[in-house]
Amino acid sequence: MKHSIVRRALALGVAGSALAAGLSPIVHAQTGPEDRAELNAGEIVVTARRREETLTNAPVAVSAVGAEEIQRRGIVQLDNLVQSVPQLVMSDAGASAQGGVVMIRGIGVGESNPFADQAVSFNIDGVQVGRSNIRRLSEVDMQQVEVLKGPQALFFGKNSPGGIIAIRTADPGNQFEAGINGSYEFVGDEYRFDGFVSSPLTESLGVRVAAYGSRMKGYFDNLAPETALTGPQRSRLPFNRDYGGRVTLKFDPGGNFNARLKFNYSNLLTSGAESNMQIVACPLGAAQLAPAIDDCRANDTVVRSNLGPNIIKTDPNFSVADAHGDPFLRQKQILAGLELNYSLSDTLKLTSVSGYYWNRTRFVTSLTAADPTFAPQFVFGGAQIYHVDEFTQELRLASDFHGPFNFMIGGHYQDSTLFYSNAVARNITTPTILQTKIPATQKGQAWSVFGQLSYKITDTVELSGGGRFSHEKKDFHITNAAGAPLVTAKPTDSWNNFSPEATLAWRPDSNMTVYGAYKTGFLSGGFNVGAGNFLLDRSYDQQKTRGFEGGVKLRMAGGRLHTNFIAYRYTTLGLQIVSPIVGPTGIADQIVLNAGKARSTGIEWDATYQANDRFNLHGSVGYNRSRYVTFVANCYAGQSVAQGCNIVPNASGVFTSQDLGGKRMVRAPDWSVQGGFVYSLPLGDENKLTLSADANYSSSFFAASSNKPGSLQPAFTTIDAGLVYNNEAGYSIGVLAKNLTNKFVYYRAIDATFTGSGTGTNNVTPSDTLASVGRGRQIMLRGTLKF
Repeated sequence: MKHSIVRRALALGVAGSALAAGLSPIVHAQTGPEDRAELNAGEIVVTARRREETLTNAPVAVSAVGAEEIQRRGIVQLDNLVQSVPQLVMSDAGASAQGGVVMIRGIGVGESNPFADQAVSFNIDGVQVGRSNIRRLSEVDMQQVEVLKGPQALFFGKNSPGGIIAIRTADPGNQFEAGINGSYEFVGDEYRFDGFVSSPLTESLGVRVAAYGSRMKGYFDNLAPETALTGPQRSRLPFNRDYGGRVTLKFDPGGNFNARLKFNYSNLLTSGAESNMQIVACPLGAAQLAPAIDDCRANDTVVRSNLGPNIIKTDPNFSVADAHGDPFLRQKQILAGLELNYSLSDTLKLTSVSGYYWNRTRFVTSLTAADPTFAPQFVFGGAQIYHVDEFTQELRLASDFHGPFNFMIGGHYQDSTLFYSNAVARNITTPTILQTKIPATQKGQAWSVFGQLSYKITDTVELSGGGRFSHEKKDFHITNAAGAPLVTAKPTDSWNNFSPEATLAWRPDSNMTVYGAYKTGFLSGGFNVGAGNFLLDRSYDQQKTRGFEGGVKLRMAGGRLHTNFIAYRYTTLGLQIVSPIVGPTGIADQIVLNAGKARSTGIEWDATYQANDRFNLHGSVGYNRSRYVTFVANCYAGQSVAQGCNIVPNASGVFTSQDLGGKRMVRAPDWSVQGGFVYSLPLGDENKLTLSADANYSSSFFAASSNKPGSLQPAFTTIDAGLVYNNEAGYSIGVLAKNLTNKFVYYRAIDATFTGSGTGTNNVTPSDTLASVGRGRQIMLRGTLKF
């Protein structure tokens, strides 16, 4: 019965964008298996509370994208979810070992600090990882992606105050099946193939193997001039070669015990972490380091030279580059997860989830968008090494009593070791080391216990409540270039937190849920690595969130119309923010610090209407007013007193900070609107032609935490469309178009190094702005074969 429910939900519900919003309390579904089978027909099933529930019955703030929707829109990278999920930001982050920006409702941090835990974490088949590199590991054979919004103190890992991106990959079935997808994208000259084979090995053991591979020449034209010293080697960027896969073993003898093992591996080679960095704003009218060739706009061109043979000889970290100093990034990742389920009785179930995450990243990159023939002394490169070894263990015991009371209790443990080393050199002709290699290691241990209790007050009203107590400790160790230990001002820190939540839900019938919740969340502090003096205090403090949500979920018109409305208000104390700094050598860097207070208030509405078997409409509107309440931020490079750099003078009387109290939070657009349709035209008994279109609108937002005017991403609208022919023989072929409006969007921006001076005075030279620019228009030919 359970598998039948899931199949019917995926077959019908995910034809649209399948976006549903709600609250995330701690309650149990109050219907029996037979009732759930009837209610679930035609709805998406989510596991946002560690059990299967329909979106109408589950009071959880979640946007769900299922397998058919992933296939229909050609979602082969999780970053593409931005076009499907309101108020989600996910993108690359330039030369960041963390690998990307991930935010929900304006909450999220950590992309510039390799040692930071991110406020929005990933949960892949039950294993929790708070680092955005992990998203590349799961981008094949996905069954469903659920984006949980707001604080998530229970059910997933240790604690995630910004939200959870929960990914369920496909499991083996009870019969043989296989499939393959192949695509070619014309603009980026990108080939991609992925596929799976699944089969039972015995009556109780099944195996599923999924694999993928891709190669891309690049969608940006590289305008850097060709010289004997600096190349460049590639006229198009970013180059990409990526392959990996997953093996799943599932053991289910049909008794009181079952187990599932998943092993993921990925191998990535790209043309460097800065391949998509562009100058997007030039207050002097021209790029200060490439005035003749850079147009200071986010578009389909970049200026990225090689480092040349001189820089790569300055430090052993650069020695892995080729003789031309061609920028590159190499990354290998492993994620293994073992889930064990044991039913102690018909009403008690014990679950164990063990996880191991391994990451080895190394890159050499050209850090400036500079013309080496114009300013060779300002071309500089960086080399970084980043290692992650992380083990997690979770145990939980859940009840399924027929009476009014139910509970879940459990514990979570994490042991992590992070290593980071970098070097920075300047000037391609006579290079000098700007930053000495300082290897740093952070060892962390975190444990927590959690529990929840639900009580059915009446047949239609349920009260639930619970909380998680967390303890976390991190140790920071550094050495000099020779490997000798150094003493930093604050080598260790620890945090204790209790995060409670409570929910009241009213379900007058199976087609309506009304609820309200009080929720809290916690993110531990940590240590900064990067530029600056490592002997000083490198720590930042914890972040705590609390607030309320309330909403209504409805199923109407005989189950054809699903609509949801929620409102929320959250206050965050000690909000962790990436803030710009300029070191004594002139290197622009970013560190994590704590804002005093921030608040997010908003509403979300969405609807999906299945008019008939052929036609589906879906849409959503989100308003999110995220503002700093109190935040004394560092000034951006070249910010004058008149522009707000007018507080916290240094010993020389020069101002160093600005007051952003009441101002917009970074990467938090006020409005997001999405919608589209899917129309299927039958061609015979089983064949069909499917036409679809989806639009995504975002209002403007700042891409730098300093609210630098040059980092303002203007409002934009993107449109995706697809035309696919599906044949009864099990194959399909079609054309998918993404971002037809050809918008080049950026979510992360920084000051351009070696530009801007006089900060904190009225005699300044404003700085240029660099940004990680996203992909423009894509035209993809895609074919699928299943058997």
